[in-house]
Amino acid sequence: MIARFHSAPSPMMRLRPALGLALAMVAGLGWPAAADAADFVGHRALYHVSLKSAETRSGVASVRGAVLYRFADACDGWTAENRTLLRIDYGEGAESESEWSHLSWESKDGLRFRFHVRDIREGELAEELQGQASLTAPRGPGLAHFALPEERDLKLPTGTQFPTRHLMALLDAARSGRRHESGIVFDGSSLDNPYSVGAVVRQASESARRSLGKRAKLTELPVWSLRLAFFPMAASEATPKFEIGITLREDGIADSIVQDFGDFVLLLTLQNVELLPKPDC
Repeated sequence: MIARFHSAPSPMMRLRPALGLALAMVAGLGWPAAADAADFVGHRALYHVSLKSAETRSGVASVRGAVLYRFADACDGWTAENRTLLRIDYGEGAESESEWSHLSWESKDGLRFRFHVRDIREGELAEELQGQASLTAPRGPGLAHFALPEERDLKLPTGTQFPTRHLMALLDAARSGRRHESGIVFDGSSLDNPYSVGAVVRQASESARRSLGKRAKLTELPVWSLRLAFFPMAASEATPKFEIGITLREDGIADSIVQDFGDFVLLLTLQNVELLPKPDC
């Protein structure tokens, strides 16, 4: 039986910003932020989604799904496409199906950003977000304009970055040996944007580097482990709305992504990856 989402905020409602930010931000690690950075690798990747753990109060019994992800160099910017398909089992035959997509473009100077989000639940369009944002200079301030679900403007505070530029800062922190970094990120994936993000960065183990290179059939590169906590700027809460853990190569290909919502945790595991040719700009 396919059931409608619970009247309380559903897992998918909480997943949307995390799914968008996790993969959009992974793409940023391909940027050559330092002289010894690996060249950016455009790619298509398929991730399997499963339930890592859940508390009884979450109401989630199991999760099955997939994330189709594409990140590419568009010459004047970076494009990212995330399509997520999920089936959530609440137990006793109650299930929900959802399809969520997040398309974005970010200019290479990090000052302009466009986004389009569609949330389809039980075959019907539940929500659609579309708009664009710009910064007056790196790290803001700036302005975001939503055309959908309704016309509205949102001021972006000083310090705001779009996903790629934010990940550039995290990669620089990792190379410099800094383990803690903070920032403000806008990605348009939900009306909770922007987020204050605290990150812990460290280099992953040699075994993780070798394992990922072998499974993805790619040349071995340094692999980083990131843990990020997201706090909506509009709310003054002491605990994050969600946390994301990412294990990824320096060229921007993620091996695994853990999304922690407090009462349940999802695991995204890389199934296969296809490299994309560089554009003739």
